[in-house]
Amino acid sequence: MWQQADGKRHVYDTVRHRVQAGCPFTALCGETVTPQIERGDMTAGLWFDGECPVCTVVLAKALGWPVREIFDLAHRFAWSLELLTRLAEVLHCSFGEVTELTGARMVGA
Repeated sequence: MWQQADGKRHVYDTVRHRVQAGCPFTALCGETVTPQIERGDMTAGLWFDGECPVCTVVLAKALGWPVREIFDLAHRFAWSLELLTRLAEVLHCSFGEVTELTGARMVGA
């Protein structure tokens, strides 16, 4: 399930987490994030922040999307070295495999 927290929309495992305002949870990307009522994070149907690129790609891969579609999806995002490294860790692959999978449009490098 998607949940806005800490400035991005993240994916989380509904079996492991029951998301509540002010309570941190670990997102699919490996980040621990905390939704806040003051930011509107818990408002149903309203999303002010963009998707977490790592959560988005990991979810697509977990759902069995073809590599070409994941590549196209990943091109929606600008990838920093930090995000690519996190993606490699979460997917248990090499940095080279992740840059190939995403097309590695890196920013700040």
